[in-house]
Amino acid sequence: MSWRSLGAFSMSLSLWAACGDAGGGSQSGGGSDGDSSGDASGTSGGATADASDGDPTSAGSEGTGTTTGAPTTGATGTGDGSSTTGDPGFGPGPWDHGIFIPPEPQKDGDPALGYEALLTKGYVSCGVPWGLWPLVKPIVGTWAERAPLPGRTGKNAEVPYHWTVHNKNGADIVSQNCLQCHAGSFNGQLVVGLGTADFDFTDDISQMLQNVWIPDIPIPGLEEFTRFLNRTKALGPETVMRTVGTNPAEMIAVTLVAHRDKDTLEWYDELQYPLPDMTVASDPPPWWRAKKKNALFYNGMARGDHRGTMMLASALCTDSVEEAEQIDSYFHHIQAFIRSVQAPKYPLAIDAALANEGEGVFLANCAGCHGTYAADDSQDTYPNLLFPLDVIGTDPVVAEGGTKYAPYLVDWYNDSWFGKITRMEPANPFPGYMAPPLDGVWATGPFLHNGSVPTIELVLDSTQRPKYWKRADFDSTNFDEDALGWPFVELPYGQVGASDDERKFVYDTTFIAHSNAGHTFGDHLTEAQRRAVLEYLKTL
Repeated sequence: MSWRSLGAFSMSLSLWAACGDAGGGSQSGGGSDGDSSGDASGTSGGATADASDGDPTSAGSEGTGTTTGAPTTGATGTGDGSSTTGDPGFGPGPWDHGIFIPPEPQKDGDPALGYEALLTKGYVSCGVPWGLWPLVKPIVGTWAERAPLPGRTGKNAEVPYHWTVHNKNGADIVSQNCLQCHAGSFNGQLVVGLGTADFDFTDDISQMLQNVWIPDIPIPGLEEFTRFLNRTKALGPETVMRTVGTNPAEMIAVTLVAHRDKDTLEWYDELQYPLPDMTVASDPPPWWRAKKKNALFYNGMARGDHRGTMMLASALCTDSVEEAEQIDSYFHHIQAFIRSVQAPKYPLAIDAALANEGEGVFLANCAGCHGTYAADDSQDTYPNLLFPLDVIGTDPVVAEGGTKYAPYLVDWYNDSWFGKITRMEPANPFPGYMAPPLDGVWATGPFLHNGSVPTIELVLDSTQRPKYWKRADFDSTNFDEDALGWPFVELPYGQVGASDDERKFVYDTTFIAHSNAGHTFGDHLTEAQRRAVLEYLKTL
């Protein structure tokens, strides 16, 4: 296997991806963490940036949810369609505790049509009437401050990249789109498909919207604005994060379910099912992992055709089966676009000799769980292994969400229209986390599924992880090329001891679902070995 040559982003705004999910992370041949954030390093997984060269619609293949290249594992069956691992080519290691998750058919689609649908369709159907947008935009502040996306036309060229103008019943409506969580910045460039790691979800947008004055005149689309206000009122308090940069993906999904009838998808302003009393932090994974993964989410619970859970993630105002079916008429194209996404090339300097040395360390310690990587992507391998919690040791909340904290919401999903497309199986064969592919992992900080570890260097050495920390800044050009992650400041206090102004920037690992423990598989490596692996990861 040869390490990949240095490449540059082909355009200042890379256009790749859609509303999908990827996987958790595991380190140096270990298991992964879970949730919906990213883990890093050749020994951990995580949300990675997406930047392919050339036309985004021609990058990669649609795939079928299978592994790319020859599988590196697999052997004995478990009786449920999965297999234990133990490829003798890797020797004994943590991968021997992993269970292979088999592929399932995915509905074909057109990536070009999917990219168009991603940026123009109203899969989030309610929103702000175009006539009220100039009034609402300054009131919601950071929620609408981002720049437009080059290449969009008409009214969409006038709104931030994570909002879309679409027509609903004759009225132009401005709605949020998938890029709210799936467009991040690296090295000063916006990368569509990179998990957003700098957005402030610590504010309740519903509180901001209370300040919107609605003129007492007929405005086309006002009923959609009323729906939007009602939904944000329900979701807002439940989806406030503790720390800037963490994402409420888990809380959004369960809240959308808990307010709906499973048979009709009708929305109720009052909760129909109780919600777990906790704040679950996520780190959005990169979209380009989806084509390699046979099961989505960090815990690998989404089985079957993946588009069902993707549609649920944007179902803010999908209030009937009829509307869900209309969205489904084109959503397979969005899924095909997600599967076409390619990981970026590292845009900074690489020490080729050290990277070559690191490849050997990676193959001996990490590849059994995270796969192998070649100059030709078609020669990559990815084992699709699910690992039990006692092997991974990372925060268990997301893995156990569907079995311990809210199993009734999993039942709701599986009995609903969405469950006819994608099954939720959080206990098959056990609650755990999948070791993710590591393409472009260097761009996906912070790491572990809950974003609790600021650099890959610390993913490789659990003994040095800070209990309390905050990013030095949110400048995407300020990247630590040695540690592979965002520069950070270790603190002697957590959120309780922080000032009012500082508190929301502090990552406090003592909170439930915020632990940075586990994934200790790189602790045995020497400092020189870790340095070599870090350099090798730049080539992926």
